[in-house]
Amino acid sequence: MIVAKIKKRVSRAFSLVEVTIAMAIAALGIVSILGLLPQGMDTMVAAGDEAIQARIHQQLLNEIQMTPYKVGSTSSPIDEFDGLELYYDDQGEEISDGRVAGEIKGSREHIYSARVTLPPVDDTGRGSGNVPDSVGGASFNGVTLSDDQEYNKYIRPVIIEVAVAGALGDKFDWDADEYRKMISTYQTYIVQMGHDFSAATP
Repeated sequence: MIVAKIKKRVSRAFSLVEVTIAMAIAALGIVSILGLLPQGMDTMVAAGDEAIQARIHQQLLNEIQMTPYKVGSTSSPIDEFDGLELYYDDQGEEISDGRVAGEIKGSREHIYSARVTLPPVDDTGRGSGNVPDSVGGASFNGVTLSDDQEYNKYIRPVIIEVAVAGALGDKFDWDADEYRKMISTYQTYIVQMGHDFSAATP
């Protein structure tokens, strides 16, 4: 006589200890991810600001390079940019500048500010004035391309500062140490190319 052995199926489940450990691991991972969210958001906002500031700088530089540059002239159209402050919205589109009276500065539309510095140069290439504090604040004597201190009258420096200054409104000060970290400074040079015939007498 053959006796068949019947195996009983034993149902197994997770124990309370295993469930507790799994929940602890999951909670730790979720908390770590949530902790990284604010840092990621700050990085994203900073990257967006840098991209818009670079766009503002490029727009201004293109406009300055297209402006007639008369060597040694105190009435050169390009000199109108020196000391000019411009205001931009959150997309980097210009909404006004310091020459226009109004309530644009510090308004809800005003997010970014830009300031242009073009130290003047005479007909010998000797410069005058000071550069902004964000690049040292030193006096500007001119541009030399050699060690003999011979100034080049065809080259002028352009310094463009861009800051996220809208929230501060009229309180923002370009030269204050407390706001220095908010300013992105771009420094380049422009060169006179060709000749400007716009002021030629017939």
